Amino acid sequence: MIRSVSDQMSTQARIDVDQVRHALRTRIHDVLSDLFPSGKKQGHTFCVGDTRGSPGNSLVVELAGERCGLWKDFATDEGGDLIDLWAARHGLDATQHFPQVLEQITAWLGINPTPSPRVTRTQEASLPNVQHWDYLNLQGQLIARVYRRDTASGKDYRPWDVVQQRYGMPTPRPLYRIPQIHEADTVLLVEGEKCADALTTLGYAATTAMAGASAPFDKTDWSPLMGKTVIVWPDNDIPGQKYAANLLQKLPQVGVREIQLITPPADKPAKWDAADAVMDGTDVAALIQSAQAPNNPNRPLLDWHAVDRFQGEPRERQWLVEEIFPQAQASLLAASGGVGKSFLLLALAREVANHDGSWFNAPTIFGGALASSGAALYITAEDDAIELHSRLNALGLIPPRLYVVPLPDAGGAQAYFAPDPLTKAPAITSAWNELVSQFDALRDLKLVVLDPLQPLCALDLNVPENAQFVCSRLSALASQTGAAVIVSHHFAKREAYTPEQAREAIRGTGGLVDGVRSVYALWQAKDDETKSVLKRLGLPYQRSAVVHGGVVKANGRANLKVFTFVRDTRGLLCDRSEELFRLKSPSGDLLPLLRDAIAIAAAEGKPYTKSGLNGVYERRFEMDALLQEVGKHRLISMVEELLAGGNVVQAMADNSKSVKWLDIPTGDLAQGQPNFSPGFLQRNSSGKDQFNAKPSGASSVDSIRYGEHRE
Repeated sequence: MIRSVSDQMSTQARIDVDQVRHALRTRIHDVLSDLFPSGKKQGHTFCVGDTRGSPGNSLVVELAGERCGLWKDFATDEGGDLIDLWAARHGLDATQHFPQVLEQITAWLGINPTPSPRVTRTQEASLPNVQHWDYLNLQGQLIARVYRRDTASGKDYRPWDVVQQRYGMPTPRPLYRIPQIHEADTVLLVEGEKCADALTTLGYAATTAMAGASAPFDKTDWSPLMGKTVIVWPDNDIPGQKYAANLLQKLPQVGVREIQLITPPADKPAKWDAADAVMDGTDVAALIQSAQAPNNPNRPLLDWHAVDRFQGEPRERQWLVEEIFPQAQASLLAASGGVGKSFLLLALAREVANHDGSWFNAPTIFGGALASSGAALYITAEDDAIELHSRLNALGLIPPRLYVVPLPDAGGAQAYFAPDPLTKAPAITSAWNELVSQFDALRDLKLVVLDPLQPLCALDLNVPENAQFVCSRLSALASQTGAAVIVSHHFAKREAYTPEQAREAIRGTGGLVDGVRSVYALWQAKDDETKSVLKRLGLPYQRSAVVHGGVVKANGRANLKVFTFVRDTRGLLCDRSEELFRLKSPSGDLLPLLRDAIAIAAAEGKPYTKSGLNGVYERRFEMDALLQEVGKHRLISMVEELLAGGNVVQAMADNSKSVKWLDIPTGDLAQGQPNFSPGFLQRNSSGKDQFNAKPSGASSVDSIRYGEHRE
């Protein structure tokens, strides 16, 4: 005669309870993160508000030493070991429901709680009150099975990972009924397999996350919903409302085309769900038809009453670096190879971890004042531990809140984003899930740096959908952790000397730039400007020592100034913009700089005009840093002064009625020997100037003449 599952678990409890306690202590960080996502590590303890998982510090769990695993809630005077804590978190009594508690724990740990050969999984599924649901992949192969047993104390769930041949959730957790929802354009997302099956009997494509409303969003593979309309049908209770609110916020970040929400009718009892609707004769079709998007103006218009919503002072945006990198948002740092972005990002991470939070002591980095302090995580896919050790040693004291992970020494870089093996759609990998699962252990996390993106991404970033997917996951990570997430990326092989050119030079589709909140770029100064800057600072000439940088894209308020960085003896880029501004000469001393800039531009086949599209002010970012600080009217006045003194002349092209191109009198352009860059005139003069289309046999002098300054 086969014993009941309860009898089996009672025997198992007497035999393996010490083994279970030891396993729980060994994985105490994972246990607590799963039980209490809002909890925080504080030194050698873990704190949370209560056994329900509320935010706070009343309940304290010891993480180390002989008392590891012991806990106490100082508000209620409750306490015990990790088994007691597990029971309390699930609303059970550890003494009265001990077999059920132990069964849950062993399933979570992946320990088979019923090793007796007298009861197999097949036999267990046939026991009274036991149901099971099969999770299949796109090919219809079984990848997981969830058992549910109704007991006197409630529902008891046990998932079986078919691939790993163990009890526990697969990684990542699949959605239910994947073959059916794959073909559907609209999918109903409910809580639990029973609800999904009930709706399927009516002809709807329905699915659920494994564990329903308790499913951690970032441990579930949502990729089968990409490109679909998803209608969320929550249970009629508080957990259902919270789950729906979380889905409404996060599902758009994984590529869902549209998301809608069903509101349970007001006359339905608590916990009423989709399965109940099918059984009690509710007009399911009408209820689904009533689903509306959260931002549908036909429904929540009154919710956005300005007097109610926008009273008082608006909430201030939080910054990691003031007006440069926003907090809780994803940003991109782009540059060509060898500029020094990695070292600068490492320095930023160190400053965040080292800063005491005082506004008076805030260091300046990337051209802005540091506005946040806390834990900082720097992950590099290219530099090894020796290189990082050398750089950290050069930066000085290593703060305790800094975490630096050289992937070449930690098992090698793994792709966080890759095509799904079956659908080929962009997807997150197990490496990304493993990474994200560890962030809860980092208390007060303010910065996450991934440097650079390319080795961590197996997707073609020239495809807009791929770039958008990557940005959505980075944004989700920033939202989940509250940290600024900064990813570095490379320029394509093209020159960049202005913010606009730098933005265009970023490798990959424009979806990468558009998908993040802020984009900061670094670009090399021209050699003549490098010599000028170093001379003014009293420094010896060093090739590639001067770099410009600034925000080249921002959603909202940002500091759009171009900053000048100079590489110090450590190789670190240091912002010298303020110092150069203080050394700024009277405008008379700037005239030679302007004359040289005009001569260089003309010689390179990209001459300036006094004003307009190619005006000296409009293209001032190509010039010396001092000239970039000069206002528009003053800069044009300086051009007129150079023209009046004969230091600069204007030339006119065929078929043009104005003399406008600037050059020095001895320049090739002024001497009738123009050498315009290919396509420059067509791009910048709308075809009005015809240097590139002069009649056959015409001389260069025939195509251009110069004279006194005139408009």
